[in-house]
Amino acid sequence: MDEEDCTIFIEELKSDDPTLKLNAVDKIVQIAQILGPQRTCQELIPYLIDIIEEQDNEDEFLIKLAKELVNLKPFTGANIHLLNAPLEILSSMEEPLVRDKAVESLILLAEGMPNSFFENHFFQIVQQLGQWDNFPSRISAASLLPLTYKHVSQDKQNILWDLFKQLCGDDTPMVRRVCAGVLTDLAKIKCQSQQLLQLWEALLKDPIDSVKIKAIEGSQYMLKLIDDEHDLETSIQGYFALADPKEKSWRVRYTVPECWESIIDIIVKLNKNKSILKNQAVPVFQQLLKDTEPEVRSMALISIYHLLKELPTSSKDLFLPQFLALSTDTSQHVRMSLAEQICKISKQYHVQIVLQNFIPLITTLIKDDVVEIKIMLAHNLDQLSQAIGQENSKKHLVPLISTFASEKQWRYRLEMMSIIPKLLKVAGYDSFLELQEIYIEKGVMNHYQAIRDQAIENLIQLSEIFGYDKIREFILKCINKQFEQQNYIYRVSAMHSIAKLKNTLSKDDLVNQFKEVTQKSLNDKVPNVRLNIFKLFTAIQNKLDNKTQNEFKNKARILQQDQDIDVKYFAQKI
Repeated sequence: MDEEDCTIFIEELKSDDPTLKLNAVDKIVQIAQILGPQRTCQELIPYLIDIIEEQDNEDEFLIKLAKELVNLKPFTGANIHLLNAPLEILSSMEEPLVRDKAVESLILLAEGMPNSFFENHFFQIVQQLGQWDNFPSRISAASLLPLTYKHVSQDKQNILWDLFKQLCGDDTPMVRRVCAGVLTDLAKIKCQSQQLLQLWEALLKDPIDSVKIKAIEGSQYMLKLIDDEHDLETSIQGYFALADPKEKSWRVRYTVPECWESIIDIIVKLNKNKSILKNQAVPVFQQLLKDTEPEVRSMALISIYHLLKELPTSSKDLFLPQFLALSTDTSQHVRMSLAEQICKISKQYHVQIVLQNFIPLITTLIKDDVVEIKIMLAHNLDQLSQAIGQENSKKHLVPLISTFASEKQWRYRLEMMSIIPKLLKVAGYDSFLELQEIYIEKGVMNHYQAIRDQAIENLIQLSEIFGYDKIREFILKCINKQFEQQNYIYRVSAMHSIAKLKNTLSKDDLVNQFKEVTQKSLNDKVPNVRLNIFKLFTAIQNKLDNKTQNEFKNKARILQQDQDIDVKYFAQKI
């Protein structure tokens, strides 16, 4: 770009054509390079301020301008603070996207700057924005306040703190919501800890839902400011109170269990006897599990594991009737959450409790009309098997594998098939022997290829669990059973199975299976079978000795004259 182009682009920044303006704003950095630091500061930046203030600009233009202004930082010499002015104006605009981008650019502009920059320039921006009548300016002031607070003197920190308290009580809910959001940033720098906790507690009681939600989301950092057990008991009450049914907004009630995982460690660390958990958290979660909104019940189920980990047996048992009731909940989303969590939850209970309470519950869920719920439960059954041990898994869980065969939904059958190795790892070799017949019938010979493939892939894991010698005969039986079928699809599957098991089969077994399949397949009447023998050879070639490879190639020459063009192509290629 030369000076003539530079002049054109500068003029286009004021064009009535939005496309020209957007194109010109992309060239701002190049314009600054040509103008140099002095002219950029004296001419370009004031010119841009005029455009922002005087022109009727599109939001897209202003967003792009806010983004590009920070890129002028290297071209302003020692006068970086001059970029504050246009960004300050943009950060006071009503359009949230423009305002947010301007605030983001101001933060990027201040990155790496010395404290003097904040003292002499940035502080004034926050102070001015916080005192303007239009609420968007006050929103931006609240967003910029934590960063500024870190880098200014004590006197100015006091001024900013007074401003923040004022903004927390602002008439506009959006300002208070941003204040609730930046509480965490102020907590991280331990700013006025006691007063900050008071502001947090006040924002938890705000009449506007979005403000309360933001305050709840900051609980983790706020509670870290407390170092006294009694103060913790008092402060946490405001958090738990928002789970009460009297709280009209379900979204607020939902956020309480949603944030639970992030604060429980803080509570346990300070509250050694766990009285807060037993006396406050347990009743709250009991209430959440019977909330009128299914979303809240679901989130309570997802979060309760972290509470159960820390509770004594007597407190855990209080939830058992509720878990059972939720297994027949009217909402499928709640039942889905229960199916996802119940096996993990069971690990927090004694084996006898699991057998008496959780097995009937799981039996109910496994018969649910919604297939996704059954799939989710099946996916997690291995965790339950770990909780109840070998003998109980044989008695209660292995029979479930037998029942899946009659299930209509193939996706559920596939999921059950995929967890068999994990279940048998706990249940043991005897259970594997009991399942062999149904495994072949409903897995290896299933009419869905995905289930057949999963049944074969399971053999790799089962070989690692029980040892190849123990299941060798069963593996060969599976392959041979597939290859014996009249339907050519199964014969092709047999070849796929050999390829999948090439690293599991012993070298002799692999060679023998390949020779047997080759002998029968080269003359198969179905072209697809003849074709797949070449694909199998390619897949396992590096596992075969030279003699076997040469024997196959000699036998396969006959297919170079095959009537099927694809078979002929692969035969010639080999």
